[in-house]
Amino acid sequence: MTEIELDYSLFGDLLIKPSTGETAQPEDVLMDKLILLYFGAHWSSPCLKFTPKLHLFNQLQGNKEEYEIVFCSMDRSQEEYDEYSEEMPWWCLPYAISTLPKLAEIYQASGLPYLVVLDLDGTVITKEGVQNLRMDPVGKRFPWRPQPLVDLMPTTYLASTLKEHPIEDLEEKYIMLYFASKNDALCEEFTPWLIKAYNILKGRRQGDFELLFVSSDGNQADFDSFFAGMPWGAVPYSDRGAKANLEKRLEITSYPSLVMLGPINYDEGEDRPIINPDIRSLIETGDYISDFPYYPKPYGDFCTTTDDINTHKCLIVFHENGGMDEQDEVEEAVKQAAIDYRGDEIIKFYWAFDDEAPLCATTRQACDLEFSEEATMVLLDMPNDGAFYVSEETEITVDTIKLFLMNNGERQQI
Repeated sequence: MTEIELDYSLFGDLLIKPSTGETAQPEDVLMDKLILLYFGAHWSSPCLKFTPKLHLFNQLQGNKEEYEIVFCSMDRSQEEYDEYSEEMPWWCLPYAISTLPKLAEIYQASGLPYLVVLDLDGTVITKEGVQNLRMDPVGKRFPWRPQPLVDLMPTTYLASTLKEHPIEDLEEKYIMLYFASKNDALCEEFTPWLIKAYNILKGRRQGDFELLFVSSDGNQADFDSFFAGMPWGAVPYSDRGAKANLEKRLEITSYPSLVMLGPINYDEGEDRPIINPDIRSLIETGDYISDFPYYPKPYGDFCTTTDDINTHKCLIVFHENGGMDEQDEVEEAVKQAAIDYRGDEIIKFYWAFDDEAPLCATTRQACDLEFSEEATMVLLDMPNDGAFYVSEETEITVDTIKLFLMNNGERQQI
């Protein structure tokens, strides 16, 4: 689930119920409730088919005071909006509200219809509300919380010796899940690095973790061939259900992917916590010896990050032409500023020293940043319509970073 503090300003000044003419301030009707954000449009035939299902669900729910539906219109005209929303018994955003693009970007509303369910604290319960409602039209399992990971794991796993063991043997261990495929070039390139890291960690740690290969190979033969060269365990290839459920639950969209899970927590619902959904970059950079089990840090190297920079603000200090000592000082300042940060917004802190790194080059070009001998500090706010701010300060310290965060300066636009 995605951690996010709900910003009620995204809903505008007033919500409306077109069917009754009611209006209300967002916080007055949404506070301490589950929220269903329904992105739809009159011009979308899938939406026209889905909306009656949402009406039926709403009519059959016995505890309507526990949740609110908010229609986020993607209609192309006021007339379309009025026609589509006139019989909606739930709250609606005003047509063409200025915050709609940001709302859609935050919750990744890339297709229609799209239904996101938010928990009482603003965290995302599921972005697959449409699929869930289609499979559970009367809402028996609403609010469709993800199944515990322990229920999605296979009942057995294969050791590297091909001997099968009960998955319960790993209850008290950290588990790395390695999603990969033999015929994927990136997986072929990454696997030797992972083998090296695994062997080093096994030699240094007291048997407190295991790694399981989750195969995306197209057949048993490819699985057998790929797994034969691995020193760790695997989810049996025959258990395609476990593979599919784990990929869906962990939102695996590309290979290779490496996820860190914690031991089963008997104090909090007997499930495995997701410690870090992406530790691949740690293996690639060799930064895996310390800080096990790799809880996410609020800072990192912008040149090697696999973070999605479109989901949060980023403070980036570019200093490709700096000397090694200068770069070390910048890195330490960025790290300390990140640790000290106590703001309400989610901000990730980065340093960028490699001018050939694709993400660095692309960001420099997008923000029209010229190379110089001095450091350049940028606050990138992609969720806010691609806004960015460039500091005039070239001396990078913890204090200058903090001052920049308090006074961003002139807003610019990508």
